[in-house]
Amino acid sequence: MALRSGLRLWLSRNVVLGSLAFSLALNAWILSSTLLQQEVDPTCEVQRETLIQSMRILNHRLLRQEGTDKPAAQAAKEKPSGDSSVSCSRTSVVDTEAARLWGKPRRTKGFLSIGIPTVKRENNTNYLDVTLNSLIEHTPESKRDQITIVIFLADLDSDYNRRLSLEIYQNYSNYLDSGFMQVVQAQKHFYPQLEGLKQNFNDTRERVKWRSKQCVDFAFLFSYCRDLSEFYLQLEDDVISSEKYLTGIRDFINTQTSAWTMLEFSELGFIGKLFKSSDLQRLADFIMLFYQEMPVDYLIRYFIQLLPHQKSFLHLPSLFQHIGRRSSLVGKEQNLVDSFFVDSLKRRYNNSDNLPAVVSTNIPVFRQFKPQLAYSAEPGYFWAKSPLAGQAFFVLLEEPARLSRVVVETGSVEHPTDVLENGTLEASAHLVSVNELDDTPYCSDYVRLGDFDNGRFEAVTQSREGLGSFEVKCLKATVTRDQQVWMLVKEIAIWTVK
Repeated sequence: MALRSGLRLWLSRNVVLGSLAFSLALNAWILSSTLLQQEVDPTCEVQRETLIQSMRILNHRLLRQEGTDKPAAQAAKEKPSGDSSVSCSRTSVVDTEAARLWGKPRRTKGFLSIGIPTVKRENNTNYLDVTLNSLIEHTPESKRDQITIVIFLADLDSDYNRRLSLEIYQNYSNYLDSGFMQVVQAQKHFYPQLEGLKQNFNDTRERVKWRSKQCVDFAFLFSYCRDLSEFYLQLEDDVISSEKYLTGIRDFINTQTSAWTMLEFSELGFIGKLFKSSDLQRLADFIMLFYQEMPVDYLIRYFIQLLPHQKSFLHLPSLFQHIGRRSSLVGKEQNLVDSFFVDSLKRRYNNSDNLPAVVSTNIPVFRQFKPQLAYSAEPGYFWAKSPLAGQAFFVLLEEPARLSRVVVETGSVEHPTDVLENGTLEASAHLVSVNELDDTPYCSDYVRLGDFDNGRFEAVTQSREGLGSFEVKCLKATVTRDQQVWMLVKEIAIWTVK
């Protein structure tokens, strides 16, 4: 009797799952067809939402079935280490031992693994060394035991992979032996059919094959890295990192006050995207399911919609910059540049005193580029939209101080024209009040210190005359003429009279 009841339950469960799977496949087909339309159709939105709901329900059912049908000991044995959720049977799970060509595996999980797929380009163009050297230079030696850079030889030409593998070992053997780097390669049977695929988005056959293979490449990396670390960062083989990329990532993770699925450290495509490693295998499975439907960055957005935490968060300034000009797709030039990237976020005047102060402005601020970033030790800068005559930014010191030197620099290497074209700097000893709306101070009896010259201001005194003749409470940089270009304040530095 119990056997018959169990059989009925098993059949009922699988009928439900089969119906859900059929619904999912049907809606996926409808979605891929409607995405070819050039104009947004209201029915497309309904179909997209139906697909999302189907995926959510299917994922929930599969996970619940996994947990109820198997004995606890067996489920625990088959659960990948470090995964925070029960895992259903996978067809895209990578055998990490078989895939690893070079590199010493870690005994314990680290903080971050960085995935870099690499393929050959036309005319033997190769950016990989630049990418790796940038990461090496900008990863403090004391932190490297918590980082694993995974270089995936993703070209279909095995001879090319073999040569590149030897070059990497010759150039980076010490980093491979220490576990800071690993070199991996997928077995051919991991790749599904890449010929005769759907030509969505009016793409050519060559482009469809290229982007579909790219999807599978990412799925392989996700699966390989699923247990290496707490977090996973996706890069490409033609990017450079900012000087303090690791600090920026740690700080951004720690400042998140709500649950998240993806954090972004570049505005471009699929560069600088960070995930929790516990999500990687499910993400790999999802991409393998729809690898021929659309590019990987599109699939990622749909994947995020399937999860409870649908919002992604963009860190500004960007921590990674795309440098490649020749794409891995034959004949394609890739002139993508991240306009929010700053090569070096190190303060130029790191010997300045910069006493505790609040920096504020009545100029419209662009996104997260707040005035305080130009003054504090935190990486970043102040970026404002086209300032108008009479607008200003202020430095309000906590305690008045005699100043021996003041420097304000605007513009940057990446944005050389975004300077304060016409402006003056003044100082005051008397704070009258503070505007509650924008925190800008109203100070009296300002003393004019001078004008900006080519976007830069500097005043120096070695005595108690002029700048050093009174205690400064407020500094005020005023725009004296409307300008069309934006204004980027890279650094504000002050020194006190000793």
